[in-house]
Amino acid sequence: MPVPVEIDQAFASGATIVAASARASRWLHREYALQQRRAERRAWTTPPITDWETWLRQRWQAHVLEEADPPLLLTSLQERSIWTRVQREDAGRVVSPESIAALAESAYSLLSSYNAQGERNRVWIKSDSERFRQWAVNFDWECARRSWVPRAGLEQRLASTISATNLPREMVLVGFHRITPAQDTLLHAIKAHGVRIQFVEPELAPARTDYIRALDLQQEIMACARWTRGLIEQNPQARIGVLVPDLRPVRAEMERIFRRVLMPESNDIFFSGPMPFEFSLGQPLSQAPLICSALLLLRWLNAPLREEELSWLLLSGFLSTGDAERNALAKRDATNRNSGTLSPEISLQQFLNGTRGSGLTTLSHLAYTQKLAETNRIASEPRSPARWTDIAQVLLREAGWPGGVANGSYHFQAVRRWEHALDELALLEFDGRRIPYDEFLRALESHAREIIFSPESRGAPVQIMAALEASGQQFDALWFLGADDASWPLRGRFHPLLPNDVQHRHKMPYADPGHDLELARAVTTRITRSAKVLVFSYAQRNRDGELRPSPLLPSGSDWRDETSTTNDGNDLKLETVEEPSAQISWPKTVSPGGSEVLKDQAACPFRAFAVKRLRAETLNRREWGLSAAERGKLLHKVLERIWSPKDGALHTLDELRAAIRQDHLSEILRTAIANAFTKVDSTAGDDPWMRAYLESEKQRLHLRLTAWMKLEADRASFEVAECEKDLSDVDVGGLKLKLRADRIDHVEGSGSLLIDYKSGNVSPKDWDLPRPNEPQLPLYAVFGNVENVRGALFARIRAGKKMGFTGAVEDVRSQLLPNESPRSELVKNPFTTTMRDEWHDALLKLADAFLRGEALIDPKHGADTCRYCPLPGLCRVAETQSIAKDEDEADDDNTW
Repeated sequence: MPVPVEIDQAFASGATIVAASARASRWLHREYALQQRRAERRAWTTPPITDWETWLRQRWQAHVLEEADPPLLLTSLQERSIWTRVQREDAGRVVSPESIAALAESAYSLLSSYNAQGERNRVWIKSDSERFRQWAVNFDWECARRSWVPRAGLEQRLASTISATNLPREMVLVGFHRITPAQDTLLHAIKAHGVRIQFVEPELAPARTDYIRALDLQQEIMACARWTRGLIEQNPQARIGVLVPDLRPVRAEMERIFRRVLMPESNDIFFSGPMPFEFSLGQPLSQAPLICSALLLLRWLNAPLREEELSWLLLSGFLSTGDAERNALAKRDATNRNSGTLSPEISLQQFLNGTRGSGLTTLSHLAYTQKLAETNRIASEPRSPARWTDIAQVLLREAGWPGGVANGSYHFQAVRRWEHALDELALLEFDGRRIPYDEFLRALESHAREIIFSPESRGAPVQIMAALEASGQQFDALWFLGADDASWPLRGRFHPLLPNDVQHRHKMPYADPGHDLELARAVTTRITRSAKVLVFSYAQRNRDGELRPSPLLPSGSDWRDETSTTNDGNDLKLETVEEPSAQISWPKTVSPGGSEVLKDQAACPFRAFAVKRLRAETLNRREWGLSAAERGKLLHKVLERIWSPKDGALHTLDELRAAIRQDHLSEILRTAIANAFTKVDSTAGDDPWMRAYLESEKQRLHLRLTAWMKLEADRASFEVAECEKDLSDVDVGGLKLKLRADRIDHVEGSGSLLIDYKSGNVSPKDWDLPRPNEPQLPLYAVFGNVENVRGALFARIRAGKKMGFTGAVEDVRSQLLPNESPRSELVKNPFTTTMRDEWHDALLKLADAFLRGEALIDPKHGADTCRYCPLPGLCRVAETQSIAKDEDEADDDNTW
């Protein structure tokens, strides 16, 4: 690709080339290298090409070499440390000193860049601005007292001290959209020393410019991706630019579509090859998987990790020596999730206690590292930031980080940037501070979040970047996405810590829409001169409404409608072939479990197939305290201890009424609850919060059961025949099930009532056929081999008006509730032979479908069925049908 003549001449003369950005600098280095290769050279001297920030610091380093006692140039992290301390010393309180420190640093930088520090000589009316003005006075005093130099004043200081000794004869500046007054001051000082300064901009005349109008953003990106693919197929060596006003909000969608169109094979989870496109926008260093694992490990040495954090760390591979150990750690994690602990957080010591004798190398490393951390007293002894960085590196190394998967260029660059981040943090000892480990770790995590990590460019043919980042670069073809009136020109707002009139007077960014429009117009003009083939596009609508072309584009542009579809990126016409699925019958001699088999089959056949045949399991998720399922189990245990025919405290209605009359019921409940909670109490250990929490849960359950027992005391005469009864020889059309009835009551002269305890909101509607939501009671009644069944009932033991019995009984008044209202649903819908027969037929059909291996993805209630299903990643229902989700609906099931 031909570069501008001025740059070509600078290459030949050895002039210093200073680009506005590091990306433009890298592009110029690449073009120089290509020129040398075309000249058949095998080695060459690195040319003097750099970006402005690097060049500025080089000049400062050259300057301080000439001083006997040079001042310290502060890093951004050091500056923020000073701003944070200045705020804390202020009489007023700041909610988030770290966040305000970043704002203060940027405000101070703006004042310096626009030679506006003199504005601080007057009082500012705006309260936040006035407080910042006072902080700035203290900041300046601290820097002067300690001989520190903030980066914000570097141009002015160099302008007054720079000498001709270390200056080149000629400088070429590339890609500068806007020269700040501070930069201009320095450049004038350089010119005064006889240096020739030349500004260069691309001057390619576009051979063709197209204007494309899409229906929405997705269609616009798809059209761009297809256009890009066509250009690459024609010329694999072409350099293609894709620009957007702001890359952050659209990056994820662009990556998804560009992957699908330019390299469909990259959607394979095992794909690891280079992509034909790359983004200029990096990600926070803390989000790089390798660095995230380091931060989690360092935190785990001093504090517990949340369940999901620990799972990610163990499965990441950055602690294990290979796949075998990683699989073993995954099994250990699953065991830990099912351990019954009352907290979703686990400390390193707790984790190691549960893995003794495993023989895993990873665990041995972790145990040794924990002892090393204790030996170094990281939890109690404050140290300098530099000392903490040394200790952190030792701890990581002894723990086996970065494990057996950290290889390749990406990981190498991430480790190198991580080490540089630690070095930057070590410089915080510039003021002699000593900090505890947790403060050091917070600073490290915060710094890693702020660092934007971008792997070095591989020279991919497609470069995707924000519009302002393209300054100083040239392309064979260029597509500008999002050229609508809402996105381009970019819109900003006044800086919150500076007076608006100061920002407006000095023409600071976003202070005057007219100035920003002028800048965007200049950028647009430069973009049109950066490639021979140009495309501008915009979407006609977004979620906020209709859009129009940007006012910066020619008013008479001939816009062409993009009419291609967006549902696939390869334009493949697939033939649909009807072929019956090969079904494998379930072996009739094997039981797949209990009633949940038919419950899943009714909810969605695929769920039953996946859970029972594929043995897919959801990863258990801990909660603070007892989960809904655990509360339900405890409720069953307490009622079993109360009503058990063998050793229960009560057996009949008369005994219940006597216990109430004699005021013994409370003690009976208290004893049963205490026995049921024995195992749960042991998991609380010495944690006072957990013990207090469990005590409150016991009291809550006591209240619920007291109300429930009083309700049962109003029943017709009954005797509890069975509790938690295993039903034998259950066969549903050849499907053998293992069933357990919560309770079976005998009503004198009226047969048996089946009772199922529920703490959620259930009703007889859950038996609606042909696909019942709750098939347990129908199964017990029809196939459970229980003699003389005369009713099936849900016992809703929960707070509120919905506590009570619901279901179906032959004769409610004689068998259950003598005083029941004639308008009650129990009276209107009695238990009948017809009901049993309908249940029989429906359950047989469900059992037959499961036995045949029917696995259709067919959620009974659409989104309501799928919302809490644990297998969406397996069936991928979202890709096969549209399921509307209503996040406002709350699940109130399984509550006391």
